[in-house]
Amino acid sequence: MAAPSNLPPAWRVAEASFDKYVIETDPTCDTAMRHDLEAFAQHFVDLHTLETVFIESLVPWQTFVRPPNAGHAAVADFLITRAASAALSANYDTLIERCGIESGFDFQNSLDGDEATVRSRTQSPLLKFHGCATRDRLATVWAPSQLGAPPIADRIARSKAWMAANLRQKDLLVVGFWSDWDYLNTVLGIVLDGLAPQSVTVIDPTDAAALEAKAPELWALAHGPGVVFTHVRESGAEALAELRKAFSQNYIRGMLSAGRASFEAATGTVCDPAWLEPPDFENDVLYGWRCDAEGVPSDQPATRAQPSQCEVVGTFHLLLRQAGATSRPTGYELGGRSIRVVNGAGAVLSQLQVRFIEAPAIAATDIVVAAGATTLPLPGSVVRPGHVGSFMRPAPVGSWYDLADGRTELGI
Repeated sequence: MAAPSNLPPAWRVAEASFDKYVIETDPTCDTAMRHDLEAFAQHFVDLHTLETVFIESLVPWQTFVRPPNAGHAAVADFLITRAASAALSANYDTLIERCGIESGFDFQNSLDGDEATVRSRTQSPLLKFHGCATRDRLATVWAPSQLGAPPIADRIARSKAWMAANLRQKDLLVVGFWSDWDYLNTVLGIVLDGLAPQSVTVIDPTDAAALEAKAPELWALAHGPGVVFTHVRESGAEALAELRKAFSQNYIRGMLSAGRASFEAATGTVCDPAWLEPPDFENDVLYGWRCDAEGVPSDQPATRAQPSQCEVVGTFHLLLRQAGATSRPTGYELGGRSIRVVNGAGAVLSQLQVRFIEAPAIAATDIVVAAGATTLPLPGSVVRPGHVGSFMRPAPVGSWYDLADGRTELGI
């Protein structure tokens, strides 16, 4: 619900659908249901028109089509990199999926445990066992009476079986879990029963008494035997953004530490601990640093939870820091020149340069050092090169060097 998404609470969904129904169909409809989403949905279950009238015609689906917020971006990042084992979503919207796709990843959700098993081959699953706005919309959960009948009951059973096999004794981070949609709390209580988590951390600004009253089954799970419970009264989007920043900084710290031994051997200098600390940038900038540390251009996603093959790239970062280079969003600045450091492990420099032909929106740098790349007399591409600023065929921006030539060019 955080900006810029501003998704509606349950009472607003009920209000919008009720008002439309009263205006278009039944002016005498009981006003007691105007802010009771469950009761209003059950009204159509009883009329056998839940799908044809309520879901298809009354639910304001357009209100779920909003820009993603920092929380959605964090969840997508954690699933693509497999930093999280899975995400269980109680939202019909596709904002997490949009963040994953916009990063360049073939991101897909799962509606039950069988789909989650298949999806685990390429990413950590996003399991939306309650339904999705864009996939099988007619099978979304709106009323408690749906829980005991197919296809909802079958989907919940498959989801519960998958969770029991894959999520037992995990650490659960609960963000906005205590929904104001009571039937979703019931669904969540059913599928999470028996997971025996090691810890449960709840991110919710609501006080403890209200959480317990709103979702007693979930409260009991969080306070089970041996479960370490923590309640952080903060916005879910803000907390996830903080967690993602810490995750990215830890990744960069690992990349820098990987080059420490080589740096000290090459320079005969003891590494200053301050040089091993990541910069204090916002999430989008830190994500760009992670992409460069992986050796992937801006139109491809970062997919690693931990740095790999980073000894050489970490070494060059430390050489720059020793020389007094200052951190900037795209890398460093030293002697009035901007420098970007890319992981070139296992790549030929000329071909890597072509892979990094990026959109003109990417900030230009004077020098790009592909640490770990090999310089060979090979053309990068037979396609006629473009020029800087061209939309149709942009050119590589900056002069490219391997580590040895980069050190020579910068005098470090």
